[in-house]
Amino acid sequence: MVIVDGSIVAIAIPQISQSLNTATGATTLIISVYLITICATLLLFGQFGDQYGRVRIFEIGTFIFLLGSFVAGVGQVLELVLVGRFVQGIGASMTMANSYAIVTDTFPAKQLGSAFGVESIFISLGALAGPGLGGIILGSLPWGYIFWINLPIGIICLGIELVAFPKSKPQKAKGIDWHGATLLALAASCLYLLTMQLNVHVVVTVLLFLLMILFSWQFVRMEKRATQPLLNLTIFRNAMFRKSIVVAFLSFIVSYFFTILAPLYLQLILNYSTQFSGVLLMVAPVVSMIASPAAGYISDHYNQHIEMAVGMLILIGVQVGLLFLTGKLEPWYFIVLSAVMAAGTAVFGTPNSVLVMQSVPAKLRGMAGSTNSLVREFGLVLGTTLSTVIFYRVLSLLNHREIDTAIGVSKQTFLLAQRWTYAAGLLLLCGALFYIIYAIRKDRKHVRK
Repeated sequence: MVIVDGSIVAIAIPQISQSLNTATGATTLIISVYLITICATLLLFGQFGDQYGRVRIFEIGTFIFLLGSFVAGVGQVLELVLVGRFVQGIGASMTMANSYAIVTDTFPAKQLGSAFGVESIFISLGALAGPGLGGIILGSLPWGYIFWINLPIGIICLGIELVAFPKSKPQKAKGIDWHGATLLALAASCLYLLTMQLNVHVVVTVLLFLLMILFSWQFVRMEKRATQPLLNLTIFRNAMFRKSIVVAFLSFIVSYFFTILAPLYLQLILNYSTQFSGVLLMVAPVVSMIASPAAGYISDHYNQHIEMAVGMLILIGVQVGLLFLTGKLEPWYFIVLSAVMAAGTAVFGTPNSVLVMQSVPAKLRGMAGSTNSLVREFGLVLGTTLSTVIFYRVLSLLNHREIDTAIGVSKQTFLLAQRWTYAAGLLLLCGALFYIIYAIRKDRKHVRK
């Protein structure tokens, strides 16, 4: 549910925009505030989990997430929806920060690939099924139900957690790094405000960017001196952890380009209904249900770096294919790209998660898991921001005036702006592949020595 709610809003952007009488660009903040709240608090709740029990924090997070879902669904003005999304983000952060560590604590090392393969089913389902599920819901219900659908499912989940999950085993509390948490929250807040000001006020945008850099720098300085840091920076001295995190970060950025643009393409260019668009967007999660366990098996039995490289090559091929979305050969062209994208995501993501979690000692698993989740969510925030900025900036340049909504623009300018956006994503994925190949070659040289 928490992954779904990072993307389910995407397909509802045109409908919410019309319902709340706001531009599609502004409505995208409903996605951003959720993701940025998670970014601001993930490390904090990872530390909470390490000290007060990972399962306990996970369960509390589930309840808070449900509360936020109710508020977001009630909202009839943008501000109230954003408040609900903020509360949702807090709850989602509490679960995300501890899920990787709970899985790693439960399974032996030789089964981690398969375990993360199964977990990747639901991560992939959430990331890819959000727009599809949203489209199906919007086909017969008001947009508020894309949040309210969490309530009955979440109540069942919470009951199962309380009955079936192992009891928390908290360690002796060593203190929480509130100073680091505050600085991280300030940096994330600047990032959120920055996304609101892009393409609006250049001076304010520059100022917020500088403040974000300042708070981030202060956060790093604080963590170096803290007795119990939110982020133990020594974890990045581990080459395997560092390399895996970097390439994952780049892939997460690009994944949201498709999440933001695909629903607009289906509804505004192909004129498909939200319900049919939702069905098409469900292709990827269905394929991922098969691909993720297979990728997990491969990860347990073969070279994980090679598997990552193959997955990245597949994703690059898909990104090239997205450059040629023109409205022709549809919906089959879109279906094939979605299916191959799901396979590439599974083949890349599963071994990446295993490498991240196996590269650190047991006492740092909570921090490694929350850092992995933080990188994913921060990547999604940047993906949302970059895709939105590039897309609407190109639209504005082509129309010789400021454009902040995709509704009503010509098909030709829409497709050209979309192509430029996907081209930027292609460059990022090529950078990730280069880094993977560099890491493989360096590891081989080290083995020879």
